[in-house]
Amino acid sequence: MGACGSNSTPDSISLPPPPPKPAAATPTAAAPQPAAGFTPLPTPQQVVEALPTGRVDPFAPLPQANAGAGGAPAGDVLFTGVIRSAGQAQALVQLGGQSGAVCVGRRGVCPGSGLPALLPADWSVTSIDVASGRLVLNQAGQRRVFNL
Repeated sequence: MGACGSNSTPDSISLPPPPPKPAAATPTAAAPQPAAGFTPLPTPQQVVEALPTGRVDPFAPLPQANAGAGGAPAGDVLFTGVIRSAGQAQALVQLGGQSGAVCVGRRGVCPGSGLPALLPADWSVTSIDVASGRLVLNQAGQRRVFNL
């Protein structure tokens, strides 16, 4: 039988020194200051407080354009682009704080889109030329041409 051992007797076992006792807790008067040249990051509480509460309801109905007699003037129309989707030309417009696609026809309604009309009742889209970037509207019998 083999064993490891020493010549010391059991009463001569030495223990490691006890760890030093922590200094008395001193209250911190202020948060630590960032090193020179560095901008401190916001605290988690500051980040949470900066976020707005609530959100816009994505399921609320779309606001309807309030067009008075004769509708909005054509100067309020902003023609922003053209696309061709499933062989159908569409023009991208903004009118009275709303934006969307319009198609050839009465009030610019795109068939099958399920979206409400963007243009007032006395307006229609006469033509959309995707290749040349041109939109032609008819507003109460007056022809309005828009080019990109």
